[in-house]
Amino acid sequence: MRKGANGLNGTRILVVSGGVFSILLIALITVAFVPALRFAALRIVLPLREKLTVHALRGGAYWVSGGISNTGFIIGDDGVIAIDSQMFIKTARKQLTEIAKLTPKPVNVMILTHDDPDHINGLPAYPHCMQIIAHENAVRRMRQFINDPYLNGFPADPRMKDYLPSSTVQGTVTRVLNGVTVRLIHAGPAHTDNDIVVYLPVQRIVYAGDLLTPAASLYPGVHLNKNGSSLGFFAFMRTILALDADLYVSGHGDLLSRAELVKRLAAAEDRRAQIKQLFDQGRTLKEAKATLHDEPLTGNAARFPTFVETTYLELNAERSSNHGKPAAR
Repeated sequence: MRKGANGLNGTRILVVSGGVFSILLIALITVAFVPALRFAALRIVLPLREKLTVHALRGGAYWVSGGISNTGFIIGDDGVIAIDSQMFIKTARKQLTEIAKLTPKPVNVMILTHDDPDHINGLPAYPHCMQIIAHENAVRRMRQFINDPYLNGFPADPRMKDYLPSSTVQGTVTRVLNGVTVRLIHAGPAHTDNDIVVYLPVQRIVYAGDLLTPAASLYPGVHLNKNGSSLGFFAFMRTILALDADLYVSGHGDLLSRAELVKRLAAAEDRRAQIKQLFDQGRTLKEAKATLHDEPLTGNAARFPTFVETTYLELNAERSSNHGKPAAR
């Protein structure tokens, strides 16, 4: 590589020799197509873009924006309860720094709202001795991710094997953690088959994980590969709306009000009814997407299928399992 030459108007032009250019090109191609190197590069680059902001709610509860996904924490009597761990270890360490600005108490409890990598991969930044709570399906799948790191889309640090949840949830349980009353709610498959909503009855706050993703779309994201369900989402949303709460922390996007949840549920139910009508008429997915003006998801969710696409797959699966009989409404 030569240092450069003078161009028009004194502009410096960087001249790259053929040999150096070939080396750079090979390096870029290697990073792009070798998964381990590509993910290693992303672990370095993406956290540099993340600027965390801590938002105070009430009663010692906070939510954190600016990462790949939102997180939360509650400062209790004996320690801090964290809700989701961030995508990257570097970002999780930034969050721990922010928590330390508010309290000297340790993070001794972690609640995982589900098992997507942007909610669990930051775990190795946290104290190894903390209690980790998750749905039993999340624990089962996290064990699979340790054996097959690429199974969850974005491989986790090898140290994740030391951060398997120590406490599991199946339905709905109420626990007192660090002096804070916390209700952990699983109302069936929705975004995944291991969603947990964290409800603080005293503070009237709900941490909903990816059941709420306003940054991506008005409609829900359903991971069919993790046994998610659009009908299950509707049932879960009704469970959330039955709670005495008025602040709802989303997994991606802004804080939401109860009125906004009602709007999102109604929109999703209407959308599914429209999709099913087109499906029953024998329309193809391409035709349904055109009819409904289906737009790609936005932001970090752009690589995922839309609600129209996942619902079509659901309806096809239901028809196949019912041997041609009508799918559920």
